[in-house]
Amino acid sequence: MGSIKLLTPSVYNKIAAGEVVERPYGAVKELVENSIDSGATRIVIEVTKGGLELISVSDNGYGISADDVDLAFLNHATSKLQSAENLRAIDTLGFRGEALSSIAAVSKITLTTRTRNAETATKVYVEDGKVSDKQFVATNFGTKIEVIDLFYNMPARKKFLKSCTAENAEITKFVSKLILTNSTLEITYISDGKTVYSTKGNGLEEAIFAIYGTDFLANCIKVDYARENMRIEGYIGSPELTKSNKNFQTLSVNHRYVADQGISGAIAQAYKNYLMTRQFPVYILDLYIPSDMVDVNVHPKKSEVRFFDSRKVCGAFYNCVSNALNNYTEQRSNEIFARQQSESDSPKYSQEDFITVFNRLAEEDRLDCMNRDQTAAVNAMEKSTEEADRKKSLSELGALLEREVTVEKARANLGWDNQDQVKHPDALIIQPQTTTYIPSEEDLLFDKAKILGVAFKTYLILEIDDKVIFVDQHAAHERLLFDNFMQNRTNDMQAVIPYVFSVSDEEALFIEENRQDILSAGIEVENFGRNTFRITAISTLLTDLQMQDFVKFLLSSIEEFKIDDHALIVEKIAKKACKAAVKAGYALNEYEIKYILKQVCDNQILQCPHGRPITVIFTKAQIEKLFKRIV
Repeated sequence: MGSIKLLTPSVYNKIAAGEVVERPYGAVKELVENSIDSGATRIVIEVTKGGLELISVSDNGYGISADDVDLAFLNHATSKLQSAENLRAIDTLGFRGEALSSIAAVSKITLTTRTRNAETATKVYVEDGKVSDKQFVATNFGTKIEVIDLFYNMPARKKFLKSCTAENAEITKFVSKLILTNSTLEITYISDGKTVYSTKGNGLEEAIFAIYGTDFLANCIKVDYARENMRIEGYIGSPELTKSNKNFQTLSVNHRYVADQGISGAIAQAYKNYLMTRQFPVYILDLYIPSDMVDVNVHPKKSEVRFFDSRKVCGAFYNCVSNALNNYTEQRSNEIFARQQSESDSPKYSQEDFITVFNRLAEEDRLDCMNRDQTAAVNAMEKSTEEADRKKSLSELGALLEREVTVEKARANLGWDNQDQVKHPDALIIQPQTTTYIPSEEDLLFDKAKILGVAFKTYLILEIDDKVIFVDQHAAHERLLFDNFMQNRTNDMQAVIPYVFSVSDEEALFIEENRQDILSAGIEVENFGRNTFRITAISTLLTDLQMQDFVKFLLSSIEEFKIDDHALIVEKIAKKACKAAVKAGYALNEYEIKYILKQVCDNQILQCPHGRPITVIFTKAQIEKLFKRIV
């Protein structure tokens, strides 16, 4: 008997579900796309516990007739595709007939549907892909489908899902993109009993307001670009509106949300002269193109498309964005020029007017001088503080070295070999013991070194065996201070003037999920309204923290949905060590040179906290090769 067997429907439906509904967000996406294809103008989406407990999608579309309900859950059953010829020009979001059968294979489903000419609605229960019960009930026309206990019969798949908060964030992100790409639909999104989004379908401006708020829309540029049989509409962010991640980029093709590297690259190129490093443009753009010029059947999740002429499409996006940015900057320049011209006009003033203006200018000069004095004082204070920190660290290091020298002299005079017996001069009253200490090769490393001098007041030079070692005094001292700060750091917090900032729904979920890690990093963040937070306290290590920069740093990790609190602490302590360390070009005294070199040798440190090398080593053989002594 042969070994090849035909898979049963229950098996291949579960396999197909792995592609279609890999996560709860995939089930939501497929059900909502079915609603849109059914001609719905109003859609209500409700999820519980990240969609694992419940996914409910209801609409006012055409509905499913009672005769077709059973067929709807069969694999590859669809009303949107009649023949292979239809694949050349697909106008619907769904077309494969896989969604309902795949979802039904891994969940329990309740479907209630009524067509517009039916007197009653049909309600069915589906489990393991099979219709188990059918009833006729009274309800409005349209369809409501409830997905209960997703992946209940696939524990392995359920085990590898993310937390409910993370899964909920993915669904929220999808719904936000759905609203932005289908702005004429009335959409309500409810998560765990709370209404997150509610739009009336009044256009893209309302959709942007619902997702990002009025401030966002005020900094956007409207675009409407036509080229041959293509048209691009939507909004792009002005050069002043940039983000630290790509989550504010929305691209759709005929209202289908897609990702396309070519188009994204063309838009980024158009923004090239307007963006700072590690900043990304903002846009909500929809491409209208004949359906026979784009292939949407190239990805299992239908998240990518292929164009008949991709170069022309990318060129259209580049020209669209580039023209809009050029017009915006030209308009701004004209406004500034016109304002300067109006200010330069010389109206006639009375003598009293001149006196008033003179007094006002004199007061402004006085305040300006005060501000300059205050700024200079602050700068001087910061400089003196840094100098004090540096001198303090050097004096402490010098004092420690003097103590070590005193101990060494005491040990030599008394004939003690055990280093643990003497730790400071006050310990000389301790009686010697008979235990003999045998130093290791590492302990003798600095003893074998010969200090040759200092080059350019920056590089300390010493000779050990057959090696000449150059040591960067700033990098070495910076690493010593960094290690000391890391070892003795505390989690003491201090209150600050509250810094209030607003974020999108997805970013708000991200902050909520990582609140404990943010606190561990030394930042206390609390809620201050819907999608609004405020920073109320920071670690004493972060007193020079720029709040706006921190928020950008925080939100740049949203794609990983996890922040690295340790990385933030290390970065700030590294900056603190860098400020306190001796600078290149500063002449060190003999004790300071000896201490830094001894610590470098004893601790075998090779890099500063920022990754720069501390030492450069030349062997005797390398030097002799340079002088052609050896070949």
